[in-house]
Amino acid sequence: MQEILAALYQEGQAFSWLEIIGVSTALIYIGLATKGNKWCFLFGLISSVVYIYLSVVLKFYFDTAINIYYVIMSFYGWFAWSATNNSSDFIPLQLKKKSFLIYLASGTVITVVLAFIVDQLSDAALPYFDAFTTIFAIIATYMVVKKWIENWLIWIVVDTIAAGMYWHKELYLTSLLFALYTIISIVGYQKWKKQLA
Repeated sequence: MQEILAALYQEGQAFSWLEIIGVSTALIYIGLATKGNKWCFLFGLISSVVYIYLSVVLKFYFDTAINIYYVIMSFYGWFAWSATNNSSDFIPLQLKKKSFLIYLASGTVITVVLAFIVDQLSDAALPYFDAFTTIFAIIATYMVVKKWIENWLIWIVVDTIAAGMYWHKELYLTSLLFALYTIISIVGYQKWKKQLA
């Protein structure tokens, strides 16, 4: 336990203000997203820009790529949700079961192919888990912008796996953030389900 606390302190010393800004704006993003509030995309943008910088410094190139994608989707989401100013205007949508299964199958195939290539050509740590969280985060983010409720189901799985990955990499603050994301994703799914009903 002392080692974990020491690692948290060390991590905080290295990127204290940036990490605090990145984590807090990410939490505001997901909190607003659960309410269907378009302002979530502004906070998602800020968090993603911070994490692009941190990922480059830490040489986490998959994380850099996914955060660049999040920046693009923040702009796309803002305009896609522009008619929705508050949660009372927000109406989530539901995918057809067949369409959802196609997304899951496609994501799985891309994950396996990408992970195999990366595993063969690099010294990547946890390539299959890393590829899974990256590919399915891309799919889930697109689903958020489309207001499809199934995004939360994917986020629950992605965030749980990501929490384990970051814990394994001894990035305990980020691991705790993803564990919190998992809980918020469950709440988000329940809120959107009520609005859908």
